[in-house]
Amino acid sequence: MRHLPTGCARLSEHFKENEHLFRRILEKGVHDGAYQVGLFNWTEPFLISNLQEYTEIVKQFGLRCEVASTLSLRRIDCLLTCLKTVDLLWVTTSGYTQSIYQVNHAAGNVEYVLRHLESISNAKKRGIIQTDVILRFLKFDYNAHEEIILRSLAEEYGFHFEALLGSGHPIRMKAPSTREQEITELLGSFSSSRKYEEPGTVCPLIFEHIAVNADGDVYQCSAHGYHPQLRIGAYLDLSREEILMRRYTHPFCNFCNWKRRQATDIEGTLLDQALDARLGRPMLNRVPRLSGPDTPAQYNQEGDQLPKDGHDHRW
Repeated sequence: MRHLPTGCARLSEHFKENEHLFRRILEKGVHDGAYQVGLFNWTEPFLISNLQEYTEIVKQFGLRCEVASTLSLRRIDCLLTCLKTVDLLWVTTSGYTQSIYQVNHAAGNVEYVLRHLESISNAKKRGIIQTDVILRFLKFDYNAHEEIILRSLAEEYGFHFEALLGSGHPIRMKAPSTREQEITELLGSFSSSRKYEEPGTVCPLIFEHIAVNADGDVYQCSAHGYHPQLRIGAYLDLSREEILMRRYTHPFCNFCNWKRRQATDIEGTLLDQALDARLGRPMLNRVPRLSGPDTPAQYNQEGDQLPKDGHDHRW
């Protein structure tokens, strides 16, 4: 997974300068067993006017390419050109009408979203692009009545559809603006107890993704953002084993209740090899690939997909 820099008017210039770095990251990723790259995480990928140049590079390395977007931009000049080299596009929405959409997607414009979705659908029907599209509806109590409209739209357009229970609440449980301070305070009260992790279990985020930002830095995971306290180090300077060791032992995980799952045999071997590398012991039969497929989605009794943290949130 690769992150794009946020809140910057010089996004395209930043990425043109970083194309060489991007290629080196992908080269190392292939050596380490990566099989796909997601050009997203904590911002809007299509703010990059030359995004198609990066999706093309991903395909040059023989990797699967995914992009996640809100499509809430007035113009996306590179949209269809970019999607020619994208295997999967995730489009996240939280409403069909503007009054509902803007509650969670603050300052967003659903008219732009619907226009781009129609353009993508037409391009798929004409064979211009082959991209799989998932329309993901973030479901809360205030917008549940618009699910059926969006589900019908996805079917009409030839898209997959997911209703995902939203985490928190955009009205009653707004995300705090002091997240970095909270992380610092948690780390300051460090406890060695891993109360959320039973013996034999692991957090799937440690094995399923490596979060790398636009400057080539690895961060703890894709769930908590790119805060300085969660920086692991420069991706190109660290071995696959050292990255895993640092992430697995990071103290912040002791405070996170992201749902754990049973560790696989391969993941156990990966941890053994990470320890061997740290101790300077010879490594035999290096596991060819760091991660497997993502943890299968979980659903509640109503058929809604649970949030990625595995908890059935109620508002």
